[in-house]
Amino acid sequence: MSEGRRERGERLFREIVGAPPAKGGGDFLDITIEHLFGEVWARDDLSVRDRRLVTLTVLITLGQSGPLAFHMQHALESGDLTPRELNGLVIHLAHYAGWPLATAGHMAAAAAIGKFETAHPEKRPEPDGTT
Repeated sequence: MSEGRRERGERLFREIVGAPPAKGGGDFLDITIEHLFGEVWARDDLSVRDRRLVTLTVLITLGQSGPLAFHMQHALESGDLTPRELNGLVIHLAHYAGWPLATAGHMAAAAAIGKFETAHPEKRPEPDGTT
């Protein structure tokens, strides 16, 4: 039996967010699981890593620091992005989206990287800055 939209959405939500969906979220959560994760994130035209980069870019350019911190942390935890790549994204966006927005992105990235490296000291970059 093939995986239904709800099952696919719940699986991808766990994979992308790093936790199962909350219970009792009503219609908003149902739409998020079934449509955003079950259809949009499930498409095969972009990789999950590419979707993470696009999502982070949008959140930085909209100045959405709350969701940004969450998505950055999970991009690191999933292994989709390294601390070096996350910093590279922020530097790149500074030149296209502007310094004030990128500064907020840099602060969120620094916090996410700090948490990640504290939880995973074995994944800290070498002293020369490579990862």
